[in-house]
Amino acid sequence: MPLRTALSHSEPVSQGKTRWGRARDFLLYVAIAISIVILAFAYAFHLAKTGGSQYSTLKWLGFAGITAIVFGNAIRSGRRLRLWRRRKYWVLLGLFFAVHCVLGVVLLMRVATAPWVLYAVLAGPEYVVLAMYLGHFLDSD
Repeated sequence: MPLRTALSHSEPVSQGKTRWGRARDFLLYVAIAISIVILAFAYAFHLAKTGGSQYSTLKWLGFAGITAIVFGNAIRSGRRLRLWRRRKYWVLLGLFFAVHCVLGVVLLMRVATAPWVLYAVLAGPEYVVLAMYLGHFLDSD
């Protein structure tokens, strides 16, 4: 099945994780959650100290959210399709991530606020473009 059509395929892969593997994953999730909470508090203290606008924060949160959704789904699908261990997959995903971040930062630096609806409208097409991009380069192997 070509990668383009398979990225939306929802058949799970049996992982057969050991008890240690599940415990390690749980500890990793807890560490990530704690890191996010610490960063959120640090940013809140920074805004309070510098008198920054709370509305400028929302555009960055929206960008972080769309990034997490698009790339999280791509990574989840890549794992399901057993692309997880292919170096080319990670290189291509990293390149797309770099372009996504550079364009996002450049565009968001130029506007005072960004409507949340814009993020919702852009998430779907960006995921489709990412799937087509990965499909084009990974199906040629």
